Amino acid sequence: MIFLVLSAFLLSISTPLSVAFDNISIAVGVIGLILYFKKIRLKDLDFRVLGVSAVGLTSSLFSIKPLYSLKNSHYLWHFLPYFIVSRIKREKLKVILVVLGGAAILSALAVIFQAFTGIRINHTHLSALGNIHLLIRPVRAEGLFSAPLTTAGIIAPLMFIFFSQTLFEKELKLKVYYSIVFFFTFVALVLNFSRSYWLGSVAAVLMLPFIYTKNRVSKIIPLSGIALALLMYIFFPPVHKRVQTVIHYNRNVSAMDRIALWEAGINLYKNYNIKYKLIGCGSGNLYHFLKPFLVKSVKVIFGDKNVKSHLFSSVHNEYLQVLLKWGVVGLLVWLYLWIYVLYKNIVFIKKTDNEFFRSLAIGLTMGFIAFLVGGFFEHNVGDAEVIILIMFLLGINKNILDSLKEGAI
Repeated sequence: MIFLVLSAFLLSISTPLSVAFDNISIAVGVIGLILYFKKIRLKDLDFRVLGVSAVGLTSSLFSIKPLYSLKNSHYLWHFLPYFIVSRIKREKLKVILVVLGGAAILSALAVIFQAFTGIRINHTHLSALGNIHLLIRPVRAEGLFSAPLTTAGIIAPLMFIFFSQTLFEKELKLKVYYSIVFFFTFVALVLNFSRSYWLGSVAAVLMLPFIYTKNRVSKIIPLSGIALALLMYIFFPPVHKRVQTVIHYNRNVSAMDRIALWEAGINLYKNYNIKYKLIGCGSGNLYHFLKPFLVKSVKVIFGDKNVKSHLFSSVHNEYLQVLLKWGVVGLLVWLYLWIYVLYKNIVFIKKTDNEFFRSLAIGLTMGFIAFLVGGFFEHNVGDAEVIILIMFLLGINKNILDSLKEGAI
């Protein structure tokens, strides 16, 4: 058990900060799972998570390049945080949440620093810090990760966990601490300028009254959220400009790239044989199939010049991506997993008598909604950092769900 607990603590530090550290954290957890193997009993949500892995594995084994596909499929490794964290003792969750909050603040500060300096903190030499010039208008920042969408996929779910703790935590010191974490993650998400997760966050806020119906605050929050979003749109020019690119999407290269990708993906699926329609082309193989269809779509939208700059290996829509990669079977299994999780959480929130577990379940549910809505506009499961965090959070979710069955507090 000590290796599982150590792994969970390491993951609470590494998931907001570093994918390399993530792998070390998972490796420690694997040792724990091996040592703890005889006491592990698979049940309930475990089988849904394993089902996704099984579909991905099957798709790779029956692809045109099985060995290559298996080399490029990390879904088994990346799903392990779920099994690690779901098996630790429940009383450790509060401490893990505190540690996770500290790491989230550091990750958020890296985004804020870059937004107002244009410099990635993890790429900066100490000697250069004395020559920093602050920017009048913030620029889009990815912080510690390789891409803005990856950073948003990390920050958004964490923001909602600490938002919920800020609302419902009874202990004053913890409430203040959680509110600080929420503030910094919120600011970082705004300055990250990822429209996908802005939309996902709005959707999560609007869903709060349906997630938790017994508190007036949950009914006031959506109105407050909409008011705040409108104020930012009106008075904060960078947000206004970013939203305008959605309204006038035909003038925005990124938006038009997505249209080309979605059109190519849909046409590819129509062209699949029955095997690929059912189980997909396997991980790592999509670009081989997608490229000719994408070239056609790009030429229609952008013309014949500089076609290569508009070619991507993913279709920037998680559901279409899963459909192409793992087939209709994979998509149904993936959707079933999340419908099941959200349903179980709402039932749990109504039934549990433990305020901490309830608030955690509310935050997790909102974070998952932001993640799922964001997935309509990016391949977030393809980001190792994002899926490791989501599986880590899903492991916490499973842990608290089991408390209701066991009568544990």
